[in-house]
This record gives sequence, C-alpha cells and structure tokens, in this order.
Amino acid sequence: MSQMACKVVFIKEDFFKKNEHFVEILDPYDTKKQAKRNYAFLNVKCQNNNIFVPLRSKFNPNQGCGVIGYPVPTNNKPNAGLDFRKILIVNELSYIEFPSNPKIPNMQQKIINEKYKTIENMVIQYIKGYMKSALKKREKRDKKYRFSTLHNFHNELGIVRALEEKEITEKQIATIKED
Repeated sequence: MSQMACKVVFIKEDFFKKNEHFVEILDPYDTKKQAKRNYAFLNVKCQNNNIFVPLRSKFNPNQGCGVIGYPVPTNNKPNAGLDFRKILIVNELSYIEFPSNPKIPNMQQKIINEKYKTIENMVIQYIKGYMKSALKKREKRDKKYRFSTLHNFHNELGIVRALEEKEITEKQIATIKED
C-alpha cells in the first residue's frame, strides 16, 4: 500500500467533550459517535493550524452555494466525500488518534492521494473565503458558510484579532475626522 499524502485519523472523545459548546458540529451531543468519525488530516496548514476534514458517506459537494467539499466515492458509498463545512481545527495533537491501519476503502485512499494538491488548494480556498466573509461579519448569512464549523475557530484563524484591530483603526479614524 502506498503512503497516503494525508492521514486518516480519529479525533478523541475528550476533544468533543471539552468543546460541547461548538456550533454546527457533526453529531451534536453524541461524543462517542463524533470520536468514531474518520477525518482526513491533510497536513494543510492555514494560519498555523492543523486542519481536519471529515469524510462523510452521504454528501453533495456543491449544494447551490459554491463548492463545499470534494467527492470521494466508493462502490458502496457513491455519494461519499470530504465536507469542508465541517472542518475542525485541532492544534493539540494529544486529541488525535493516528490508527496504524486506517479503515477507509482503497478507492478513497487512491482518490485522496491522486487529488491531494487539488483538495489541499480547495480546503485553503474555502477557509480563506470563510475568513473574508467573517471579517465582513457575513459568515452567518452567506449560504456557503452558514453551517460551517469554522464559526468555532475565530481565535485560531486570527479573525477575532483582525476585527479588534479593524475596530481600533475605525475608532482612530473617527477621532481624527472629529478634529
């Protein structure tokens, strides 16, 4: 078996218990089920964060609001795919379980390996689009990002800091205009 360009991992139940307040998360309030879900760790670094994209068995990567994922079908699960809307950022690797033999079909491993660069670029574009929307305070209205788990990661993505700096700058500009 070839080395995967990404690792398929599990995120431990402790992460989900610690973050039960997260919005738009898959399987809310079911930490056991959350911990059994496969995530693709693409080694994508965005804003110095570790990005994890869930594999879903029933998924439409384009739901009339732009690209929100990447198809990774199998014979048994023709609608499977990576769902960018449900990305998790986990920087404490103690929450990550790296199984020695990930249990995803060879067909999916092959697609992910062959299309790794494309998927990586799409994930980064999705996150950057979300950040742009959040900086305009539109992320909860934009169809593409309304149901995104990235709502939980504004600190990690630098959105909180950027909005604070923008607010300070706007106040500074307002005081200058008053003089």
